[in-house]
Amino acid sequence: MQPYFMPYIGYWQLVAAVDRMIVLDDVAFIRGGWINRNRILVAGAAHRFSLPLRLASQNRLINQIELATDAGWWRRFRSTLAQSYRRAPFCEETLAILEPIVSEGRGPLLPFLLHSVRSVSAHLDIRTPLIASSEVDPEHRQRGQERILGLCRHQGAAEYLNLPGGRTLYDPLRFRDAGMELRLLVPHERPYSQLGGGWRPWLSIIDLLMHLGRQATRAELARCDIETPLATRPS
Repeated sequence: MQPYFMPYIGYWQLVAAVDRMIVLDDVAFIRGGWINRNRILVAGAAHRFSLPLRLASQNRLINQIELATDAGWWRRFRSTLAQSYRRAPFCEETLAILEPIVSEGRGPLLPFLLHSVRSVSAHLDIRTPLIASSEVDPEHRQRGQERILGLCRHQGAAEYLNLPGGRTLYDPLRFRDAGMELRLLVPHERPYSQLGGGWRPWLSIIDLLMHLGRQATRAELARCDIETPLATRPS
């Protein structure tokens, strides 16, 4: 999976479910995607926030992108969080987790994202090692599904686990022919009490931590199914 900043619960369920997580850092940055963006609640509605980046372009790889020099970004974002979640039961606890992650953010984007994933993982007692794909396969000779298969072979994988979007990207028969099983993790987010009433699903992990705290958010990691797509040859 690509690295993301404070992604939704499904990403953390995936990290918690696997033995090893390969972070795709040497693929094209998707401008307008979710690598540096997510959503929180502001005034009871879903609100998108973005990490400021410098010279972000789809012509550059993720590991070539840098954070913009904006000393005031964290101060403004923290103020938004504090104002929006001031009545959330775990507001101060969550801000204390985010502070050391974000306040010193500068320079290359990839180390910052990896640090953020590792920090939240540690908070949720997830101990899965993260490995950059550029370290596993620095020559990057393959693309698409064949690249994933190559990374899996390098790690001696028996199974490859992806989120539901992988259903349209990968052929389970191709994985089986390569001696591996393709499986899909399907998240099931349980509605929880959010500020403002109503229910806005699939927000950033920040929202769960604000409302549920560490222990209850950790319990949400198990709310998912693992499916095995049907592998059949054309008749």
